Amino acid sequence: MTEVRTLTLVTLLISIGFFLGEAEADEPEFEFRFGWNEDGTGNLDGDSTLNLKVEVENLFTEPKDLQLDITNNDALQSSGLRAWWSHDGQTSLSSESTNLASVDVGDNGTVENITVTIRTTEYALYGEYNIDLRCRDNDENDPETTEQIIQLTVNVNEKAEVSLKIAEGGSSEGSVDVGGETTYQVQVNNDGNRQDTISLAISSNDWDSSFSENSVTIDAFSNQIVTLTVSSESSANYGDSDESTITATSGNDETFASDTLDLDTYVRVYYGLGLEAISQSGSGEPGSTVTFNFKIFNKWSENVDYGILWKDWYRGTPGNTPQGWSYTEGGGALDAFEELTTPSSSSFKVTISSSADAGEVVTIIVLAKVNDDSDNVGAIELEIEVRVEGEYNIQLIVPGSDQIDLPAGQAFSLSSYTDERDEDGNLKRIITLKNFAKVNDLVTITATFDTGQGADWTLIVPDPIAIVASGEEALFISVTAPNSAAGGQATLTIRAESGGDNSIYDEATLTFTVNTISTASGPETDQLSEESDFPVNPIWLVSIVLIIGLGSAAVFGLQQKSKGAFGGSEQKVDDFSDEWAGMENPAPPSTAAVPQTPPPAAAPPPPAATPPQPQAPPSTAAVPETAPPPPPQPEAPPPAAAPAPPTILTVTVPEGVMAGQQIQIKAPTGQLVNVKVPEGCGPGSQFKIQI
Repeated sequence: MTEVRTLTLVTLLISIGFFLGEAEADEPEFEFRFGWNEDGTGNLDGDSTLNLKVEVENLFTEPKDLQLDITNNDALQSSGLRAWWSHDGQTSLSSESTNLASVDVGDNGTVENITVTIRTTEYALYGEYNIDLRCRDNDENDPETTEQIIQLTVNVNEKAEVSLKIAEGGSSEGSVDVGGETTYQVQVNNDGNRQDTISLAISSNDWDSSFSENSVTIDAFSNQIVTLTVSSESSANYGDSDESTITATSGNDETFASDTLDLDTYVRVYYGLGLEAISQSGSGEPGSTVTFNFKIFNKWSENVDYGILWKDWYRGTPGNTPQGWSYTEGGGALDAFEELTTPSSSSFKVTISSSADAGEVVTIIVLAKVNDDSDNVGAIELEIEVRVEGEYNIQLIVPGSDQIDLPAGQAFSLSSYTDERDEDGNLKRIITLKNFAKVNDLVTITATFDTGQGADWTLIVPDPIAIVASGEEALFISVTAPNSAAGGQATLTIRAESGGDNSIYDEATLTFTVNTISTASGPETDQLSEESDFPVNPIWLVSIVLIIGLGSAAVFGLQQKSKGAFGGSEQKVDDFSDEWAGMENPAPPSTAAVPQTPPPAAAPPPPAATPPQPQAPPSTAAVPETAPPPPPQPEAPPPAAAPAPPTILTVTVPEGVMAGQQIQIKAPTGQLVNVKVPEGCGPGSQFKIQI
């Protein structure tokens, strides 16, 4: 009995040990779980990244070699997500692998911070996604029997977005005939990550417009094309247009997810063009070329060849045609409804005249038309202008002394010549205006006396002077000192100001010393009427000339080539006719410049008193520096009882001098005489005076 009991007890103990061993063998030897303080979930927007952590604990007393895998990465990628191991708990990884082949965990140890990185693309679809993670024991013969699986959960946030555009090959600008219709193919895009029902509306339109569908349901990141029909009114005219605005609104987010598209529908213009100058004005120096570029628009629904042509131009006011200017017309090709900026090779060009004045403005009317449009049905005109510019440079030149002796009570012109000669042997003027610029100019002359001087003086200045590029002009300034100023001085400042640029000017100063009439030096100046008020009796004058042996030939040999022979207070242009031309050598008095002697006429007998002694003529270009050999002795003068006939001189009116103005001439005696130009005489005309 005792043996039976002992056997039974042993059997029971063996059974208990077997069952206890079996129970221990079923318990896990490691634990694969979420990281500390994490629940294995996260949220993501499109094109963003999320890191989730896991850990593994060895529950066995011996080290473990474990393998970790992401098992559903391929399925995730089809929805726009991707996952990989970025940290193995010990080291950061760059391989972006879905497998950790070996993770060593010590006995009863834990490996933490094993990291899974999940990234969404911009096209990741809205929804909830699981990332499946698996852990196996590499030391087991059959690892599947010991594997553990956990799931991370990721939510991709919703994105609602829509957009509109014209379908490929179309245009947001269309054309229609009067009373006709046209269609637009509009592409509606669901740019959100979730299926959306998008509503369509049209606004701002005056003409009838309608969609083929007023709403469309479109999958995420997909599109659909709808047709819009626009009908023009029967009362529309060529060139009229209708502007429409299409609005697409998301059904998933009606507040923030919408888009608009603007359309322009034109009543097409047969041969119609639109033209706009990039700049309607240009500038350049004389001789340069100015190029005008344009924006040109084809309003017709077919390709055309066009020209930008010259129609008219004027300087200042219509009808005043510019001289010496030229132009080059432009042109090119346009596709249907094409708009472009003309390149320089096909633009309109204007070449400025080389003699153009600074500040001159020329307006050009250009015509843009289709080359086949012989009736100018769609032609359009545009005005452009060119302004002449340049570097202005004017100077007042005082070639001789700035000290001038002035007779009291007599007008004195600053256009007169001095006794000095330049290197070419020509007499020098008192003062001259010189244009050193490459452009013409219109110069304003002003003159003022120093403070306290010239109060009772008479000062006459010319109107603005037109002076050509690199030209030179005399200054016709007249100065008259009163008799009360005899023995005194006055300083005159003359200012020349450019009309092209009033910041460019020059000044010169002249000092006048006033002499009495009896002691004044220089040529005597008297006033003569157009008939005869000569201060010396012509009979005595002829007698004196004959007595000193000059003879009639020598008298007429006094040259008048110098342009200082004339001068008027208001004369602008120093361009004189030479009344004494051809008189350099003795010649018969048949030349136009030789004083003419009319037929003898009755004259009063000469006075019994002795004739006055003549004054010496001034030193001018008309008097040779070396006296020529005396001419042959003329015949004996007529008896004193027979008076000499009066002398008639022919005077040519210089350029810039008009009727009523006074000019200054030099008589054969060398005396300066002021003569008034008769009524009806203009520049280039002639009149006669008797002395």
